[in-house]
Amino acid sequence: MKVFGFYKSKKYLQRVMFSIMASMVVVLVASSVSNTYILEKSVKSIQEESNLKVLSQIQYNLSYMNDIITRLSNFVYRDHFLIPLMFNDDLPKMDLIRGHRQMSNIMESSSFLHSMVIYNKSQSKLYGTSSSLLLDGGETDQRIRSLLLDAKNPQPTNRLIPMSLGQQKGRIDTFAFIVTDSLKPFTSTQSAIILFIKSDWVFESLKKMNVASDRDQGEIYIQTQDGKLLSSDPQATFVSDQAQTQVKELVEAHKAEESRSSGFFIGQLSGEKEMVTFMDDGLGAWTILYIQSYDKLMGAVTHTRNQSLLISGLFLLLAIGLSVGLSYKLYNPIENMLKRIRPHLPDGKQDGNGADDELLLMSDNYMKLSEQLSEISSEQIVSKYYIRRFLSDSQLFSDHDMQHLIEKHHLNISVKDHLLVCVLKIDQFSAFGSGMAGASNKLYNFAIINIAQEIMGSHYPCEAVEIRGDHAVLILSPNESDSGSRFEQVISKLQEIQDTIERFYSISLSCGISDVISNYSFLSTAYTQALRYSQYMIVKGNKAIISSEDIKGNLTSKQVSLPDATEKKLAEALKKGQLTNAGNELEKAFSLIAGFQYDDMIRAVSNLAWVIKNAASEINENRVVNFSVDLDYIHLITQEKETLEEMYLSLLSLCAKICEGQRPANMERNEMMLETVKELIEQKFSDINLSQQSIAMSVKLSSAYIGKLFKENYKLSITEYINEVRLTHAQVLLEQNNYTITEIMDKCGYANQSYFFRLFKGKVGSTPKEYRMKKSIS
Repeated sequence: MKVFGFYKSKKYLQRVMFSIMASMVVVLVASSVSNTYILEKSVKSIQEESNLKVLSQIQYNLSYMNDIITRLSNFVYRDHFLIPLMFNDDLPKMDLIRGHRQMSNIMESSSFLHSMVIYNKSQSKLYGTSSSLLLDGGETDQRIRSLLLDAKNPQPTNRLIPMSLGQQKGRIDTFAFIVTDSLKPFTSTQSAIILFIKSDWVFESLKKMNVASDRDQGEIYIQTQDGKLLSSDPQATFVSDQAQTQVKELVEAHKAEESRSSGFFIGQLSGEKEMVTFMDDGLGAWTILYIQSYDKLMGAVTHTRNQSLLISGLFLLLAIGLSVGLSYKLYNPIENMLKRIRPHLPDGKQDGNGADDELLLMSDNYMKLSEQLSEISSEQIVSKYYIRRFLSDSQLFSDHDMQHLIEKHHLNISVKDHLLVCVLKIDQFSAFGSGMAGASNKLYNFAIINIAQEIMGSHYPCEAVEIRGDHAVLILSPNESDSGSRFEQVISKLQEIQDTIERFYSISLSCGISDVISNYSFLSTAYTQALRYSQYMIVKGNKAIISSEDIKGNLTSKQVSLPDATEKKLAEALKKGQLTNAGNELEKAFSLIAGFQYDDMIRAVSNLAWVIKNAASEINENRVVNFSVDLDYIHLITQEKETLEEMYLSLLSLCAKICEGQRPANMERNEMMLETVKELIEQKFSDINLSQQSIAMSVKLSSAYIGKLFKENYKLSITEYINEVRLTHAQVLLEQNNYTITEIMDKCGYANQSYFFRLFKGKVGSTPKEYRMKKSIS
């Protein structure tokens, strides 16, 4: 009862539990029903295909039998011994004997014949071989006449006709096959040969198929045109007149509906659900039926369905248990929240029954808390507003007004003791602010304020407020344990704040500490002082804690700029590409800057940036190819870098790029000049006056300089290179065999034949004539 009461009182838990439970039940039931339906449909489809294959085989067997009988009947009909029996008006005795003898021969040669009868229309007499026809006093004769010679009911020819010649009424013991000289239905006005086929021979295939299909509990029938069902088993289920009529109606209706000669349907026969597969025999006379009990056929499906339902039932029980456990698991946080809320609720609602459900109970509690928080938040906003006003414009308030506001808003600011102001500034604030959204930024600031106030408040009464987003301010009042209001534990507490913020949020803070002020009216002065001290992290680095003692030298410094000689030496070193000297001058400059006041530091670094930019611009003006250095970025260094060390490294990197960029320029210029010389030689090698001096004049350089430069780079003189080009072209012309030696010398820039022969032999090892002869032979 306690468990039931527990769930009864939890309306939200009930909804969660019912939703999960209903979902699981619906999914499991739908899955089970779908699987059963798909399985049943699949079994029906497979069974239909299997049944049609069986009926196709029976159809083939019946067609094959009909062909055998047709061939035999054609042979018999043309037999000259049997013709007199069919057509003679007055039959001689010898013809009658020969005819009977021939019919006996035919019967002996055909094992499937039951008997044979010849009808003579002229005599209206039947001649046969069976003993019953001859000895039973005309009873068999009369039965054949009543079944086959009825003028009102003519029989088809060349087709098997089921009938009984025995004494047992209704039993099919033979099939008649009538052969006449026309295709018209047979009457007593035509002579004919009637072959009686053994019924066992026809039903043999049905028996075999029934045996093969015994596992399906089905029966195979042949349905005649008048709806009569023929079976190999006299005790077959559907041989009664009522059943035959019912089967006939269902088959004809399905044939008309589907317009097909074969098909498959399920219907009620003799009060039972049966599956019927049908197919015409191909001759248009009979329809082959395969009738199976639907319940027996679907026994396996029913068994599978029952098992599936049983398994689904077990899984449903498991799903219900799982849904209860899962619902309670999901409900657990709400239950824990309710446990915390209930002690603060009125007595009538502590059990959770005083509200419509748990969510409404929590909603009511949330609204009340929200109203209380709004009141507290409003008070905090006002308090923070006055703290900010005290820090920025404390001189505008009278002592009486400030004291009144401090007491009214319960601010932890002493009105009678000394005070201290600390500024906590976020290092690398530009990168910190650009890496997150505004809401996240506010959350971080909120965390910094609360952590700082909690840690510092553990030792000193303090107020904390965030200003401009990049820094927070702490106003400290003295602790009773401090002697002389010296705030001896401030630095250790600030270090603890820095470590905590960095450990949890990976944010670095620099701190500026003002001098101790004697009265709260000097708060704005102390704030300005602490903020200015925090800027000296440019020298001290990130996570610095800076007071006036730490930067006494900077505050008293009178030097406001770098010596001109330092800037001049730096520019000269850059122009000469001397990175070492440039780095030394830059290091000296930053050593001096570190002793300046903050504003003078920024100005001095900006001036250094201008010196470097101007030097780079002058170097670029005198280069053939400009080097790629981002000179516009140099003005942003003082804005993007927060410490002198970072600024120094950025400027040193820029100086390195400038110095390294000059070497490739000289090399590129020399390479361009040498490539020009080679192009001139390739173009003017046929000029007799081409020489080192003429080339030097073309490129406007001295002959000695161009010769030395060419020799250093290619390890041969310009004159040697000219001869190399000329002799190479001479070889090509000699191989063509279109020019004389003199013409080739003229085209290659040679005037002296002996000089040409000597040079050519020195290069190739043979005279021009010998070279041409060897090439022509090869």
